[in-house]
Amino acid sequence: MIARIVTSIRRNAIAWLALFVALTGTSMAASHYVVTNVKQIKPSVLRKLHGNRGAKGTVGPTGPQGPQGKEGKEGASIKGEKGATGSTGKTGEKGEKGETTFGGPTGPTGAEGTDGATGEKGEKGEKGATGEKGATGQAGSGGVKAYAHVKASGKIDASEQVGFTGVTVKAEPENKKTHEPEEGVYCISGLTGFEPINAVVTIDANETGGSESIPAAAFVHIGQGTQSSCPGSTQITVETDELGFEKEGTEFVLVEEGANEGFYIQVN
Repeated sequence: MIARIVTSIRRNAIAWLALFVALTGTSMAASHYVVTNVKQIKPSVLRKLHGNRGAKGTVGPTGPQGPQGKEGKEGASIKGEKGATGSTGKTGEKGEKGETTFGGPTGPTGAEGTDGATGEKGEKGEKGATGEKGATGQAGSGGVKAYAHVKASGKIDASEQVGFTGVTVKAEPENKKTHEPEEGVYCISGLTGFEPINAVVTIDANETGGSESIPAAAFVHIGQGTQSSCPGSTQITVETDELGFEKEGTEFVLVEEGANEGFYIQVN
């Protein structure tokens, strides 16, 4: 019984102390203190108030893992001691020198031959006779083979012609129906060395009808013109016209009439 009371006092020392202070009367009440810390109790009293060790509490949760420590330095390899140098071997014996061989003897040089004698220069031969001139070849199909400047009268300008020597230009042939000369018609014949296949005619601006007329492009026919009065032997027919105005009532009408005009002709 007494042991239980002592054990109770030890376990509840602070509670018993507080009860003691409360029962001491009014003199203690005037200086009432509330014990909130064991440091407020005198150490000699505190030693006497120690009770038995209580039961072990439960283990608290594991704290967070701390930072990883620095890795230790790997162990250095231990260098072995240098072994002793072996003894030098003996030098081998020197071999015998081989015999020197020589090439075979050089044969004698042959005798140099003599140059032959230079032959005599031959006489220059006589110049051969000039051969006869070959026949003139046929004219090619391309290029201008003949050209001329023909006056309005039908006369060929001798200073402006090639291939028209001996050529006849008949101007204003007689119309077979009206028996009147056809003005502006030229019948060309007598071209030799080739057969005309094409002709180009350009009007001579210095030989036109006048300021009141306009020269038209010339008409060219290879052979006899279908509507002209040129003879059958004609190789080229040239027709030159002029444009003019005629009044019909209160209006002017453009008309085309044959007119003698000079021209340039190229033939191939």
